[in-house]
Amino acid sequence: MPRYAVTLLIALFAALAGFSGFNALIDPFNITGSPDIPGLTSRDTRIYDDGGRVHVGDELARGGVRAILLGSSRTVDGFPRDPADLPDGFINAGMRGTNIFELSQAAALAAQSGDLRCVVIGLDLDEFGTHSKAKSTYWLSALRDGNADFARARVALSPSTFGASIQLLADNLTGSEPRVPWADTYPAGAQRARYESGARGIYRYYLGYRFDPERLALFERVLDRLTAEGVQVTGFIHPLHAWREEAMFRAGRGEDYLAFRVALTETFARHADRMPSHACQPGGAAQLYDFSGFRPFAAVNAPAAEATAAHPTFYEPSHYLPHIGADMLAIMRGEAPADPRVTGDRLIPETLAETASAMETRRAAWLAGADGVTVSALLDAVIATAPSAEVETPQFLNRDDETSVSDKLARIAPRAARR
Repeated sequence: MPRYAVTLLIALFAALAGFSGFNALIDPFNITGSPDIPGLTSRDTRIYDDGGRVHVGDELARGGVRAILLGSSRTVDGFPRDPADLPDGFINAGMRGTNIFELSQAAALAAQSGDLRCVVIGLDLDEFGTHSKAKSTYWLSALRDGNADFARARVALSPSTFGASIQLLADNLTGSEPRVPWADTYPAGAQRARYESGARGIYRYYLGYRFDPERLALFERVLDRLTAEGVQVTGFIHPLHAWREEAMFRAGRGEDYLAFRVALTETFARHADRMPSHACQPGGAAQLYDFSGFRPFAAVNAPAAEATAAHPTFYEPSHYLPHIGADMLAIMRGEAPADPRVTGDRLIPETLAETASAMETRRAAWLAGADGVTVSALLDAVIATAPSAEVETPQFLNRDDETSVSDKLARIAPRAARR
């Protein structure tokens, strides 16, 4: 081989080694275990920069996790992040912008360890739509194939990791922090603007929403295997602020939501007679709760036009605050919530009709109030403009997706191995 070719290969190899070594040393997603460098990497400001997929996937692939909270950004923001503020043994493994495909992969990956006892997973209509399947960093993470070593290699060679590494260094040198989604106070009218723009955007989103039954079937495969191996799986339907829920109903998705609620209840009911090896809360291995539906804590009036104080339960119509999530966990454990406005129903086939009727009653009462009248007028104005739906190219599950779940399910530790 000519000398220049050898020199070129050596240079390319050295550059690649330097690039990956830099990413591994800075370790913005906290997966390599590299030592902190005071003033440069001691503050982990970018662990969740990608939505949390790389960090969460690595943590689950390592094993040793006893109990996990899974879900979208509603779980990330709506539950405590510090394990000291969660029930014993739980970690918050929420991932922003996720969907049931990624969540099913995460649950199956976590169950490969004999330590896993419980999964609490947030679900709503959004997770089961055809609008997305996986975010870009999913393919970097151990969620993809369950192999932590390969995932770390992919992360080390990723330009996305390099960008996060540079940002982490800049954060440590300048003292800056990633944007926090909520605050104690806001500029006058800023929080009200979130609610108004949120309702308009949510209406257009739901106009283009399409439910994918194959995703529910995929989730049931994971639910079936986990509960058969003694893992307790507790699902819950996320609460949404009344402004968002009304936008969903006005966009014509109310029937879809109620049908989804029935289908999800029946899915959990098919596995409800199984008993967990180590229960984290009262009940069987498969149970479902519903915290949605115009409940008192979700129907607190939106911030006034010039208000500066933070809303007490939701920082914008799609996302509740961590103390709400803590109260939801208390209810699922059979305990009283700190805020009596936080309520939820255990969903079983026998309670579906009664709880759906109660939801309609709460909605009617809210619509008759001042906040309901305001939202109705806002949505009437939106509808009058005949807005176009937000339609994304459907992303359907394929054979490779099914295989990736099957491979993880095949590696789940048997019931006898659970500690």
